[in-house]
Amino acid sequence: MRLFQLGLAAGLLAAAPAFAQAPEGAAVTRTQTATATVESIDRTTRQVVLRGEDGTMETIVAGPNVRNLAQVHVGDTVVLEFGEALIVALANPADGAGPGGVGGAEARAPRGQRPGAAAAEGVRARVTINAVNQRTGAVTFTGPAGVQRTARPQQREMIDFARSLRPGQQVDIVYGRAVAVRVEPMRR
Repeated sequence: MRLFQLGLAAGLLAAAPAFAQAPEGAAVTRTQTATATVESIDRTTRQVVLRGEDGTMETIVAGPNVRNLAQVHVGDTVVLEFGEALIVALANPADGAGPGGVGGAEARAPRGQRPGAAAAEGVRARVTINAVNQRTGAVTFTGPAGVQRTARPQQREMIDFARSLRPGQQVDIVYGRAVAVRVEPMRR
């Protein structure tokens, strides 16, 4: 889990360096975890047969960038984690950030350890608020490309943040996602 959290945090931070200075904001996150058991390994072809939580079998090929395959054994558990986050915060005009940006990060397990990797990416856009519907929290804004859009937040935290906005304010919006995979030894 640590590799996953580091990957997600790195991707979001790379996309939005000014968020540490933003005084007001809101975030919505979602994570999912899936596990599978290693049923067989063909080290010559690098094919690994996995049995999912629902009992279905899947054959994957561990490509050449997967190192430490020798550390994987029948009965081990492969854990796949996926997460995404949407973060909104009042923009800091003094931070010098442009209208948008992208960032990402990758990490792999050190040689000799059990296989594991994480990757994260994020995109940031600075938008200008045009109007806010105080009843519903719907926000109309103009993005970096000059396109006007309306967003209708669903989560209480996002609705409260939207209702606090005023026309003319700038808001940084960051969407990030991350995926991580690790192999845990068979429990004896």
